[in-house]
Amino acid sequence: MPEPSDTEPPAAEVARMRHNYEEFQSLRGEAERCLEADDLNSAAAYVEAAVTLARKRHCGFYRSEPLEQILIEIARRTLPAKAEVAWPVRTKIDRVLHVATVLNEVGGLTRMMRRWIAADEGRHHSLALLRHPGQPPQSVRQAVEARGGKIHIIGATRGGPVEWAAALRKLSLDFDLVVLHVSNEETTPGIAFADERNRPPVVLVNHADHAFWVGLSVCDLIASSRASGERLVVERRGIPAERHAILPIQIDAPMRRHSRLQAREKLGIPVGGPLLVSVARGVKYRTVGGISFADMHVETLLAHPDARLLVVGPGEPADWQEAIAATGGRIMGLPETPDPSLAFEAADVYLDSYPFVSITSMLEAGGLGAPCVTLFPYPPDANVMSTDMPGLAPTIGFATSMADYNSILADWLAKPEALRRRGDETALNVKLLHTTPNWLESLEALYARVLAIPPVTPLRKKGVRAGEEFYDGYPDILLNEVFGEFDSVEAILKRSMRLMSLPERLRVWQRLARTRTFDGSRDAMRNLLPEWLPRFVGRLRGGH
Repeated sequence: MPEPSDTEPPAAEVARMRHNYEEFQSLRGEAERCLEADDLNSAAAYVEAAVTLARKRHCGFYRSEPLEQILIEIARRTLPAKAEVAWPVRTKIDRVLHVATVLNEVGGLTRMMRRWIAADEGRHHSLALLRHPGQPPQSVRQAVEARGGKIHIIGATRGGPVEWAAALRKLSLDFDLVVLHVSNEETTPGIAFADERNRPPVVLVNHADHAFWVGLSVCDLIASSRASGERLVVERRGIPAERHAILPIQIDAPMRRHSRLQAREKLGIPVGGPLLVSVARGVKYRTVGGISFADMHVETLLAHPDARLLVVGPGEPADWQEAIAATGGRIMGLPETPDPSLAFEAADVYLDSYPFVSITSMLEAGGLGAPCVTLFPYPPDANVMSTDMPGLAPTIGFATSMADYNSILADWLAKPEALRRRGDETALNVKLLHTTPNWLESLEALYARVLAIPPVTPLRKKGVRAGEEFYDGYPDILLNEVFGEFDSVEAILKRSMRLMSLPERLRVWQRLARTRTFDGSRDAMRNLLPEWLPRFVGRLRGGH
């Protein structure tokens, strides 16, 4: 596997980031044009598109003051003529409103929200969904109902980010705290909470700490799960350290339903020999430099003819087939599943996904006693791309090269008794920091922190608007290779155009039709409709 260079940044990656930045600026310019024309939903839609581009195709920065200012200006123009009564000083938090864009069945963000609500027994918790299609996952509904809360579907009403922001702001007045679990490109909170006089405190969950996101200006407190995320918040996003808190990822209390052998039998995996397991969303196993995740483990599997590798998430991609054949079928890939618990229970060793780490999965496996290994072959400045969670550090096998990775696996598999002891120690450390009741101490500290700090005041912020600061070092030069999705500007616009006013939507529609961006006539017709309409119809059909 190619090792990264610690010398000069690769010129090709820097050139790619600069090209991405140019296209980002073109979308930002469209947002400013619509703002000048007072077409506010279209301006917000172009902001969303610009953020989507910077998230998918890193542009060399983590903060965009011009984008933040567009949302603040939209808020300034759409606030009520008379501001609501000034928000009273709160000395405690009883009612919490969680806000999400969408909630997927598979992924750590949904599980984190559900666990937060379930663990915080003494408080009322409700949920506002901005653009979720249909009903949220049943586990989330049950957690909210158990805390006496309600689920509010904001984005199923007529309008766009401007109208949804007004509805969200009004809803928030019934709560003591707002917690944002929103998508990177979500613009609604940046409009809704720009005036601190008519809202409760706002906490943003920094669930995408490696990527660009918008909304910095309206967050009173940003909660990261690890120190590397905090470093980027302070150093690259420009947020003062006093407005940051660490909230470790929470997992369910580890509880085995099956022994390792029983779990293997249920999975249809022959008993005997060590089982290496990895679990993540399929996208996290991207092939880099021509080396797939399956290729990475051929050496270990050939050295241990009784060992097997189970990977849950990617299935068995075409470029894995050579490695599968070379190991006699001892590499097994399964598709994504909402409940991978059997795989965690079966693991003798847990392997982090690569090149995109999956921290929640590693904590869940480690909590059940699986010793964990991760590969991080990059310079220290790129540590946001590593698994650096509190609780895992004392026992994790932290490899800095492929040779080191194979050496760790060889050493561990040669000493089964030491491996079991390492797994037991891992389970203890994970339980101490990442499960209740200890995790609740971190949550209470976050609540106390947000009550103590003064709110941000973006509407009253003075000074010259600064542009983005392009950076050509680590981790930036790695992000496109590891995480990048190289969608065209037209494909990105297609995701946001339905938020726009009808004239602007028609203008973009014609551009996408000329560039043949639509997937046939049906797709083209669908994208003439405003985004809120299908959700509105769905609610009518569902009787809500």
